[in-house]
Amino acid sequence: MGTGTKATKKPASAVEPQPAAKKLEGYHDLRREELITLLEDRDLLESRGLRLSYAGQTPPWQIVRLVQPRSQRILEKFCTGDEELQCSNLIVEGENLQAMVSLYKYRGQIDLIPTDPPYNTGNDFRYNDKWDTDPNDPDMGKLIPEDDGSRHSKWLRFMTPRIYMMKEMLRPGGVLAMCIDHRELYRMGMLLDQLFGEQNRLGIINWQKSYAPRNDQTHLSSATEYVLVYAKNDERANTSLLPRTEAMNARYKSPDGDARRWKESDITAPGAATHPGMIYAIQSPFTGALHYPSEGRCWGAEKRRMKEFLESWGSTYVERELKDGKKKALVIKNAPLPSEDDFGEDHKVLVKSRKAAEKILTGGPWPVAYWGAGGTGAFALKRYLEDVKQGMVPTTYWSDDDYAVPMEVGSTSWGHKQSGHSQTGVNELNDIVGKGHGFETVKPLKLFKKIIQLWCPPSGLVMDPFAGSGTTGHAVLELNVESEANRRFVLIEQGRPERGDSYARALTAERIRRVITGERAKGNKTEKRGTPIPGGFRFTTLTDAIDADAVLALEREEMVDLLITTHWDQAERSGAHLRRFPAGTHKHLFAYSGRGEGFFLVWNVPGKPSILDRDAFRAITEEAKKANLKPPYHCYARICTYSGPNIEFYQIPDRILEKIGFNAITEPFSNKGSK
Repeated sequence: MGTGTKATKKPASAVEPQPAAKKLEGYHDLRREELITLLEDRDLLESRGLRLSYAGQTPPWQIVRLVQPRSQRILEKFCTGDEELQCSNLIVEGENLQAMVSLYKYRGQIDLIPTDPPYNTGNDFRYNDKWDTDPNDPDMGKLIPEDDGSRHSKWLRFMTPRIYMMKEMLRPGGVLAMCIDHRELYRMGMLLDQLFGEQNRLGIINWQKSYAPRNDQTHLSSATEYVLVYAKNDERANTSLLPRTEAMNARYKSPDGDARRWKESDITAPGAATHPGMIYAIQSPFTGALHYPSEGRCWGAEKRRMKEFLESWGSTYVERELKDGKKKALVIKNAPLPSEDDFGEDHKVLVKSRKAAEKILTGGPWPVAYWGAGGTGAFALKRYLEDVKQGMVPTTYWSDDDYAVPMEVGSTSWGHKQSGHSQTGVNELNDIVGKGHGFETVKPLKLFKKIIQLWCPPSGLVMDPFAGSGTTGHAVLELNVESEANRRFVLIEQGRPERGDSYARALTAERIRRVITGERAKGNKTEKRGTPIPGGFRFTTLTDAIDADAVLALEREEMVDLLITTHWDQAERSGAHLRRFPAGTHKHLFAYSGRGEGFFLVWNVPGKPSILDRDAFRAITEEAKKANLKPPYHCYARICTYSGPNIEFYQIPDRILEKIGFNAITEPFSNKGSK
């Protein structure tokens, strides 16, 4: 008998998974967008493309998936405008990653995100190491000092999931305009290339932030900052023309009495090498001299059209071979050439042609192609203002011509070690809210207005996840007045009132309120010396992590707040918020939509029956009739036992959770341990 070990067959439960099966482990629970991200990452690795790598790197969708959606509570004290005006704009107090995850109804709806994140200067960026595994941890973390060896990787770990969510919030043709300075410019660029795709980079704007050299640099004084502009999809994005300035239009005049303003334009074009047939001499009716296109250029119109241009000055033109190596010239019929013996001012044909041309010159208006310098100059073309693009293509360098310091906006407070914002922005903020706001770095209003003009349509939606002092909202409101637009905004600011950090309430919302009311700072008080601007906004704060149990435990008014803030009507994008009725005015009716449809809640206290039955429906129809609201009637309740006509039933809590993109089956979050 031979020696050796006897092979034993493993039980079925012990059979090793096949390699393909191993690769699929853990993928079954992933969402569609997460699988797409994995495939994109795989394609990038297989193509050996460039990839940003840093310590503690985690796929952003994994971090985002850990973020628990939060409910919102409306704080009436900080809202501005009536219910109709509040429906247009929103200021959210809360951590921006949690806020973007919770604002699910806006996902895929934002036209433009202009934002100004922390620059990682050593005094503006906090990071909590616990966020690497639990982004819901409420601790803001410590300031990351400039000498922290891991400051760049911490900053990237902070920014990556937020930029990922910004992309998720954008419409297919939406645009992100990310402000940054030299400290993180290269890493931000690589990160945006990776998350948005290099092909979707629209440009890098270099704008002049200061007006004089500063003495805080050893080698070069930094006078510019940057805005990195990326489209979600380059092919679907649109960049608008900037409005033409008065200085640009002033170049167009009418010296000949033409009813339309014009300026001189070259009648020649490049391409002499490819268009030799369009190079020949033409004869002036004023002097009889021959004119050729300049070196390397040719006439910009075909010969037949050029002949029409010349004959519009009163003479008949014919083709003539000059033996000059060019095509046949266009000369005045029967007129001598400068090289011929009978050429002279008193030649009868030249005298006749000159008189005819001078009559047109003095009588006006001149033909579209004309002779400059009173007839003695070159042949040129009129370029009419009305035919020019009514706007200008933006360039990537924005100079201080656009960002002049306002006249007497307030005393200067330029810090010698600011992290790169224009003094103009600080002056503007000082003028509105006064000094002592704690912001040394504020973007100038004109910078954000220009960005919004370029990449947000007149009826579009703007979001700023790092709202800070509220420059974005201010810019939207001013542009709406200046251009008769109706853009709307969503601002997100952390705000930690319990820690004395009340920027969201005392600065962001207060600035926007004063912009609307026209109030301005005067010492410790305010005075109405600004021009009021139409508008309003709703102010909400993020509260507890939300799940089914949390929804069912809400009091009625808390439930109404949740319904107001989670409602979104895709078919009514310009007015998708609900208009709320004052608390206590109805038993069931709590709001109405822009289409005049009523929203009703069958809810008394938590734990009590919430049933939409025949009696409840009768009461609902009676309330709708008194409020002049039309069907269908949108009814929220725990249970529905009546299925009559004109009812749209929304089950609590499922429909509410669905509105914020929460699936209790696949994402069983709990309030346990939440703060």
